[in-house]
Amino acid sequence: MQAFVSLLFIISTVLGGCSSQPTKTASSPETEKQILRINLGEEPPRLDPQTSTDGVSFQVLNAVLEGLVRLGPDEKPQKGSGLAKDWKISEDGLTYTFYLKDNIYWSDGNPITAYDFEYSWKRALDPKTASDYAYIMFPIKNAEKFNAGEVSADEVGIKALDEKTLEVQLEEPTPYFLSLTAFITYLPLEKSFVEKVGDKIATTPDTLVYSGPFIIKEWNHEQNIILVKNDKYWDKDNVKLDEIHMDMIKDMNTVVQNFDNGQYDIITVTGDFVERYKNNPNAELQIYPNGFTYFLAFNTKNPVFKNANIRKAFGLSIDRKQLTENVLKDGSIPAYGFVPYGIPGKNEEFRKEVGNLFTEDPVKAKELLQKGMNELGITSLPKITLLADDTEVAKRESQAIQEFWKKNLGVNVEIQNVPFKIRLQMYKQGDFDVVLTRWGADYNDPMTFMDLWLSEISGEPNRVFYSNPEYDKLILEAKKSNDNNLRMDNMKKAEQILMEDMPISPLFFSATAYVQQKYVKGVVRHAVGVDNDWKWTYIEKH
Repeated sequence: MQAFVSLLFIISTVLGGCSSQPTKTASSPETEKQILRINLGEEPPRLDPQTSTDGVSFQVLNAVLEGLVRLGPDEKPQKGSGLAKDWKISEDGLTYTFYLKDNIYWSDGNPITAYDFEYSWKRALDPKTASDYAYIMFPIKNAEKFNAGEVSADEVGIKALDEKTLEVQLEEPTPYFLSLTAFITYLPLEKSFVEKVGDKIATTPDTLVYSGPFIIKEWNHEQNIILVKNDKYWDKDNVKLDEIHMDMIKDMNTVVQNFDNGQYDIITVTGDFVERYKNNPNAELQIYPNGFTYFLAFNTKNPVFKNANIRKAFGLSIDRKQLTENVLKDGSIPAYGFVPYGIPGKNEEFRKEVGNLFTEDPVKAKELLQKGMNELGITSLPKITLLADDTEVAKRESQAIQEFWKKNLGVNVEIQNVPFKIRLQMYKQGDFDVVLTRWGADYNDPMTFMDLWLSEISGEPNRVFYSNPEYDKLILEAKKSNDNNLRMDNMKKAEQILMEDMPISPLFFSATAYVQQKYVKGVVRHAVGVDNDWKWTYIEKH
């Protein structure tokens, strides 16, 4: 999840924003209204689905918009789960025909049509839109060429046959395409409305129309967002919540105190607070693997980190077990490959089939550092800065990594902790030496991790500027094949190459520790795409 789902700190640890007091609402037991009170933790950087790239915005967008399908607890696209009532797939797997439901409406009362989907998808691909996530639509015929300015929009394989029928043609068979249609970039906007508001789209509650379970009633930037039930939503009878109140509190101690005082119904906590809630009779502690890999990204254009041996030295000198058990303490586990657990492979999970691809070795790391410096003809390293977010947990992680490098390599690295939004901008612009970041699964296939490092899309999202022709060959062949065995074999070989070159160094597969009041029911949590879906959530009477 991009800079990005896939390159943010997860909502449980990205606690940016202001330090104002939380929204004051009547507590759920004292009102007939179904109100869920949470701490979003961060100002959503962008609520335009075609240009949004971060997990905080995705949480809100998934609540207020809906695509052709909505993924349920099983992570699988089911017919009728979203705005499409049915679809047909051609025998060759190249043509998908979607049939929209009858009587589906935008929050302004206008009907949702296939033309809105065609417009929105082509808008995401239009080079003028400059969508970082345009590439996630590249399985569609001529999508990549249109995004590169090589063909016109009319040549893209997206066409509304009528108001209720959308035909999509693909470049190659793509087994996970149905799941992609649930992804945020694929969510539609109302064509006439976007053309009316232009660049102001999704900057205020009034500059967005809604197709999902909720609408934005109030948005006080850097403070809070209030969602209310969408009375135009096709499945409103199954939406039990009347409102969702989202605060943006940065300080974890304040968040925990507010939860203990009954001001929040659900919070995410860092490892320091896990023990506190393990045996708490008044709250439920739930730890979920969340499909994210946290890693160090080395800028291979940097004079030092262009050297593979130096990159590996920095990667192999970190004690991941100590990092997860003594610093994080939240259920995260050490990562010795890039694709996390839970993503399917040939017969079982890809990670289990491939296994670990490297181990820490401080002695070898120091040898590799010296070897790399000899190759560069230098006797000392220039100033190196580790870029990371300014959240509490990010500061602890970056300080621990700094200590490993000092202890095991004898290298003093400076730390630059900046606000989440600034860190994303710097990473995107290549303004870093090494950055602490993450990527989460956009869809349930290893390719959502493996195609990040193709040199042909260097910089979008390959922001480490890595290039290896053999890696490219394996991944591109896998992307064009419908043979699952070939695809998995190629991605296994490619991941081995990636870990040998180590332009990125995986640190841990993260987990999220949720604490929620026992009367909260029906929260759907995903390891793919969006972390939480509140469509089915309700407050049990108590």
